[in-house]
Amino acid sequence: MSDSKTAVIGIRLEDLQKTLKTIQKEGERLLVGLRKDAADLLKKDRRQAVEDLVSQAKKLSADLQKRTERAVKDLENRSQRVVKVLEKQAERGVEPIIRGLNLATRDEVNTLKKRLTQLEKRLDAFGDEQGKAA
Repeated sequence: MSDSKTAVIGIRLEDLQKTLKTIQKEGERLLVGLRKDAADLLKKDRRQAVEDLVSQAKKLSADLQKRTERAVKDLENRSQRVVKVLEKQAERGVEPIIRGLNLATRDEVNTLKKRLTQLEKRLDAFGDEQGKAA
């Protein structure tokens, strides 16, 4: 069971890495566009262009942060669903095998322990009575 959870976590990390790479590529693409726009704007009004560029960079940073957070949350939700599905499938797969082995359940073992304890007490009491009678 821990192997499947480890695999899911590995998949989760791979998905996160892919998402972050995609975000990085998109950010780089936007940055290239911003540089081109900045060059055009610098010709017209350098000061205004720099202010706009800084403003756009701040918006882009905030947008990327929000996208990253959403991607991480989505990835966590997906991985939790995958783990639940895997656990249910494993449980369904293992249950018939255990039944086929004809092993005692935990409840059955606990019941037998209680009965054995009661029998031991009765034997001790019986032995005490036999010792007094002799």
